[in-house]
Amino acid sequence: MADTLALLAGDGSEPVSAVVFEVSGALDREVDASVVSVLIEPRRPREPRRHLWPAEGIPVEIAHVSGGHNALGHELVPLGEEELSRLSAGMDAGSHLVVSAAGAAVNPEHEHRAAELLRSTVAVGSITESSTFYSDSLLVREFTAVLNAVLLAGAEQLAASLADAVGQGLGEGVRAFVATNEGGCTPLSRLAITPVHSICADLAAEMLGAAELARRPDARIIVARPGAVRIGEFVDGLPSVVSRAVLRGGISLASSVAHVVPLTDLLLSGSAEPPVTVLVQGAESELESFGIAPTLVTDDDLVAVGAAVAPVSYWHNRVARVVGADDIERVLAEGEAIARANLVSWGALPAGVRITESRVLATTYGEAQMIRVRVRGMADTDASGFPSGARLEERRA
Repeated sequence: MADTLALLAGDGSEPVSAVVFEVSGALDREVDASVVSVLIEPRRPREPRRHLWPAEGIPVEIAHVSGGHNALGHELVPLGEEELSRLSAGMDAGSHLVVSAAGAAVNPEHEHRAAELLRSTVAVGSITESSTFYSDSLLVREFTAVLNAVLLAGAEQLAASLADAVGQGLGEGVRAFVATNEGGCTPLSRLAITPVHSICADLAAEMLGAAELARRPDARIIVARPGAVRIGEFVDGLPSVVSRAVLRGGISLASSVAHVVPLTDLLLSGSAEPPVTVLVQGAESELESFGIAPTLVTDDDLVAVGAAVAPVSYWHNRVARVVGADDIERVLAEGEAIARANLVSWGALPAGVRITESRVLATTYGEAQMIRVRVRGMADTDASGFPSGARLEERRA
């Protein structure tokens, strides 16, 4: 890898400032991982929950512990610390633990306390609190945390090897990033913490690459490649985003993801302005059934192009209690400040940070005064504080 990066850098006449890696195809699950999912709820369900583990081939032991909070963040039942102590006594060393508590999206106290107790009594491989991933659904958060846990070992090794390759092949001072599911990128160090946010980054990167080659930052984009024709919409240079990824079989993932879907005749008729169609050479037959001609034909790797131009991106999601307009303005301002601070800590200049989304949403089945705050901050590639120069992208590690 170091040799490849050095080769791509050429003779060094144009300095390389940053490398963006798209690693969705290189993230492998730990097949023999021992995973224990601890569900903290006021009471056990009357019927066993329908978990997704058998379909995903992930062996997971389910444990129930009393506790949890309501939609206002008030404690419903005290945390069952004695139950946790008994549970920890039977755990294998090196297990991956996932802690998921009812109401943790509003008040994660029980997840924090349970994680600390388990960490102090078991030599664990990892402990993940599912409130790290935002979703109104306890089981969606749990599944996301479990999948993240079984990706951690491989992701940590991958991140370390890529960081070494950047240092050896390009020298000190070159920043390394990893593409994410929604069309942005984050520091490579984040890959070892939340690899699940990069598991389907190729879809967003492909759309970004098509929009970049077509020079259309505001349009519906169709990409036709062998075996697939997909459509996505761009606004201000960014793909539209949904807050929950849907994997094969209808499985939901608590990760913001670019809204990219298979093309249908109905979607073609959804706008007065025709979409921009980018055809990858070799996929000419894919467009015949739709009766559309390509706007651009290319043999470039769209995923590579898209990852190379992905903006540095930060998402802030939280649930807050508000009683009026002043509270809403306050929580939005706090969210924007958090997004800006994180981007600046990653090396962006304050003047180069933009807040591209800042809004409140109703919480599903929640109390009237409880809202969800969603803020997205980004730093443009050419105004992010990174030295001007070439950006490289290696699609597959």
